[in-house]
Amino acid sequence: MTRLNDHALPVETWIFLALGGLAVAALALDASMLSAEAPLVVLVVSVSLAGLPHGALDPWIAWQSGLWRGRWGWLAFNLGYLAVAAAVVAAWWFAPGFSLALFLAISAWHFGGDWQQDLPRWARATAGSALLALPALRWPTEVSNAFAVLAGPDGAMIAERLAAAAPWLAAGMAASALLAWRRARATTLELAVVAGLALLLPPLVYFIVYFCALHSLRHLRIAARDADARSRRRMVRVALVYTVLALLAAAAAWPWLASGTAVPQAGVLKLVFIGLAALTLPHMLVVMWFEHRRVPNP
Repeated sequence: MTRLNDHALPVETWIFLALGGLAVAALALDASMLSAEAPLVVLVVSVSLAGLPHGALDPWIAWQSGLWRGRWGWLAFNLGYLAVAAAVVAAWWFAPGFSLALFLAISAWHFGGDWQQDLPRWARATAGSALLALPALRWPTEVSNAFAVLAGPDGAMIAERLAAAAPWLAAGMAASALLAWRRARATTLELAVVAGLALLLPPLVYFIVYFCALHSLRHLRIAARDADARSRRRMVRVALVYTVLALLAAAAAWPWLASGTAVPQAGVLKLVFIGLAALTLPHMLVVMWFEHRRVPNP
């Protein structure tokens, strides 16, 4: 991962800052964006267009880092990837509270990797945890309701625990930002903006801005960083094919997820976040393998 610095902000940082500012301004001008329906529609569209493609590059990244070779290696990789994703969905069916807690823990570590080259492990883990916990401090009802949809009473309890931990994690995030100040001021800026948006924006809008504008775009930029023009064209094809396959899988899962919900919005929420959970674990394993082979940990 390219080190962030105070001389040249990566393109995803500019997009993140612009989209975050636009979202804050739009909410200030039109409070109807706080309604449940509008953020859900934007969530589905944005995750489909910006979120899924960064995970859809996993077969390419795995090939680049030597995880598979040849036709049989490709088949084994895809079957293994699907097996891990299916295991996550099965675990959510039998133990939704545990699965949600595990998903949040994995996501905290994975999101903290956005600042891998500029923060030590403890600071990355703290920052990743804080960016998930801060919405529960500012928007406890919204987060509790969303978690209850995903994991029932256990979900609401997890939201309460996050809200209780949020002030301590926020302090750790501030310490991480200060730690990065001399080494990479862009990281300090990003952490400050993440914290601000977590408190200013409704949880779903905040997630859209962070996940799609910063996290996903950073992953895509890094994946394409060292590729030549021909390789980038292949990467685009891989991303398109696997994004379409993921959307088809989501469409197939929709009747199952929507059948146990009282309103369609709840089904959409489950589809997006359980789907992301299913993809996050194998995606994170691929990213960890890539980083192990290509980039030494600080």
